[in-house]
Amino acid sequence: MGKGTDTGVAASGRLIAITRLLLTHTDLDGTGGAVVWSVATSAPYRLVENGEIDAAVAAALGEADEVVLADHSVSWDLVPAIEAHIAAGRRFTMLDHHKSAIGLATHPWATVDLARSGTGLLYDFVGRPAAVADFAKLVEDHDLWLHSDPRSAQLAALLGLLGHDRFIERFTRDPRVEFTEGELLLMEVESRRRDDYIERKLAQAEVVARGGRRWAICFAEQYQSDLAEALMERLGVAATAIVNASRATVSLRGRDVDVSVIARRFGGGGHARAAAFSAAGKPLEQGLVDFREALVEALSSPRHAGGG
Repeated sequence: MGKGTDTGVAASGRLIAITRLLLTHTDLDGTGGAVVWSVATSAPYRLVENGEIDAAVAAALGEADEVVLADHSVSWDLVPAIEAHIAAGRRFTMLDHHKSAIGLATHPWATVDLARSGTGLLYDFVGRPAAVADFAKLVEDHDLWLHSDPRSAQLAALLGLLGHDRFIERFTRDPRVEFTEGELLLMEVESRRRDDYIERKLAQAEVVARGGRRWAICFAEQYQSDLAEALMERLGVAATAIVNASRATVSLRGRDVDVSVIARRFGGGGHARAAAFSAAGKPLEQGLVDFREALVEALSSPRHAGGG
C-alpha cells in the first residue's frame, strides 16, 4: 500500500483504520492515478490486478470510510455491499472508462466516461491540481492511444524500468515530466531492446482474415502495446490479438474493430480499441493449439467481430 494510513471514526461511530483509500489498476493509467492521488491527498492507495477487483473492494469497504475505485469496475454482485456502505454514512466512488462498466453508470456513485482515462477522471475528482496537469494529460494520451506527445510513450517505458513503487515515488516527488539524463539513457537502452524484440515477433506473427478484416495473432510476453501498433502499421492489419502464454492472457488492439466485444465474450473487458481477457483456469487454456483455434473462431463470428 502507498503512503501511511489514517485513523478516524465513521458516521456510525465505528473506529476505522483508514479515512480515504484509492484502489487502482497496475498499468500506466492506474499507476498514473496513484501519482495524482498521492500528490493531491495524504491518503493511501492500493494497486489491484484484473480479476482481484471485487475482493479488494470488499476488503476496503470494511476498513475505509471513503473508497475510491479508479480504472476498474466492480461486478453487480458487489453493488448491495456498496449501497450498504453508503447507507451507513460512508462514501464510495467508481471512476472508470471501460465499455463493460457502462451499465453501472446508473448508480450515482459511478462515473463511466469512455472518452477519458482512469487517471484523467481521478484528476478531475481530486480537483485538477495544477502540479499534475501535464502528467495526467500524458497518461491519458498513452492510454487512449492518441500518441500525440512522445513523452507519453516514454512514461510507459519508464514505468516498466522503474517498477510501480519507484515510479510513483519519483513522480509524486516531482510530477513534472522532464526526464533526467540517467532516465533518458535507461530508456535509450530499453528502446533498442524493445525494437529488437518487436522485429522478432513481427516475423513470427500469423495473419488471419476473418469477417472481412485482417487480424494478426502473435505470442509475446513483452511490449504488447508497442508490438500491437507495429503489427497494425507494418502488416496492415485492422486488429491484433497478442497472447501471453505464461500468464494465459490475451491483449486485443484494433483500429476499426470493437475489440472489447470479443474480450467480454471471454470474461474480460476494455475499450473499443484496447481490451484484454484472461484464460487462466478456463477451458480455453487447455493448450496453445486449442487456444489459437478458439480465438480464431471468436474472430470469425460476425456477432463478436464488432465495428469500430
